[in-house]
Amino acid sequence: MSAVPDEYSAHPKTLWEKLRYSDTWLFVLIVVVVPNALFLLASPWLMIRRPLGPALYLAAAVLSLVLPRALAYPLFLIAAVVDGFFIVSAMFNMPFGLAFASIGFLKDIDVGASLLYSAGIALLAAVAIVSAYLINHYRGRLKQASLIPTLIAVNALILLDYATNNYNPGVPATFESALQQADLTSDMIIENDRNVLLVLVEGMGAYANPGERALLEDKLRAAAGHRFKLKHGVNAHYGSTTGAMSRELCGRWGTFTDYLEDKKYDCLPARLVEGGFSTISYDGFNGELLSLREWYPHIGIQTSNFRDDLERMFPDDTARHCGSVLQGLCDEDVGRLVHRELAGAGERRKFVYWLTLDSHLPYVPVKNGPLSCGTSAASIADRIPCDLTEIWMGVFDTVASIAADPNMPPLDIMVVGDHNTPMWSRSAVRHFRPGLIDWYKLEYIAPVDN
Repeated sequence: MSAVPDEYSAHPKTLWEKLRYSDTWLFVLIVVVVPNALFLLASPWLMIRRPLGPALYLAAAVLSLVLPRALAYPLFLIAAVVDGFFIVSAMFNMPFGLAFASIGFLKDIDVGASLLYSAGIALLAAVAIVSAYLINHYRGRLKQASLIPTLIAVNALILLDYATNNYNPGVPATFESALQQADLTSDMIIENDRNVLLVLVEGMGAYANPGERALLEDKLRAAAGHRFKLKHGVNAHYGSTTGAMSRELCGRWGTFTDYLEDKKYDCLPARLVEGGFSTISYDGFNGELLSLREWYPHIGIQTSNFRDDLERMFPDDTARHCGSVLQGLCDEDVGRLVHRELAGAGERRKFVYWLTLDSHLPYVPVKNGPLSCGTSAASIADRIPCDLTEIWMGVFDTVASIAADPNMPPLDIMVVGDHNTPMWSRSAVRHFRPGLIDWYKLEYIAPVDN
């Protein structure tokens, strides 16, 4: 009587045999469960978009089984790096082309300054190493496994990700900027013949709760007095921060790669220069990031002030630094310089553009902030939107002080969110309207002659 062959020594022949083969399910465990288990367990609370993550680890596993054993570790580490790349890109609404073009600027970012980023890198590295070890350890058995259950599981994870993680819908059907909505086109600015301040606020989306939005709006309302009329609106956005720059400064959907060619572009600052204005920018971070120092002149910004430029304006190295992975001059200090710029005399009217920094994720919370975030008395229950609102309140305080300055020359002020607030907390994301940003206009009211 012949012996019954052991399932690990007898190769399954038919598809049904392969599906019953225990090592087929071992393949599912190693390739699907191990790389994705922590993300799945955290998914009820965290919104981590991984558009290709599960497929990347499957590709690494298949290649590891047909290539030399030593390549398993680099293959899985590459999968982890690409997985992390897409996670960050999706969080900040960066289209693939923009995200890929931004890789060269990683040298300007202090990733180690963030516990969140450091923990994420460590997690992805651990997943890659464990997966590669298991693939090599069970290499002989896995070569006989059927890929069908794994392919089904991987596709199910990708579909689940898209169904539950609020992906950006893409380019809006119609274009409109906050400046256009507020009737601050180049023609109107030149016709009004007064200074203009545009504040582009990092990560300030459109609040879903009017009461939470009022925490910011009321600061401008209190400062408006009889000199300004306050208006509010919402606007669609596309892309990340440089997408917002293209939207507001150049009147079209785009990003920094659209303005790198050494030529003059038909943008708002360039039109204002032709109309007799001085155009000036303030940014507390490094001007090399996203090639800002290179392409700002192409769109008509005559004078650019970045971190190193601004630091020289403070005596005896008194400039303070804020932020985490993007550390630069604190918004409060940059705001004082903007205030001084607008209040100062000049032969020409001024268009001043200020890009804020402190609220860039990962952020550093305000200490002992006015909303008591993280306590039972917090004005906003969820910690992340509460913390960010406190940071934005500092920007609005600065704008309010500019508006309330009785010696300020005639001025229109626009405060605009750059893109929807990046969130990884499911409860926190509900505080903002998807795909939209808030904007506020303080429109100067000319005094009536008696």
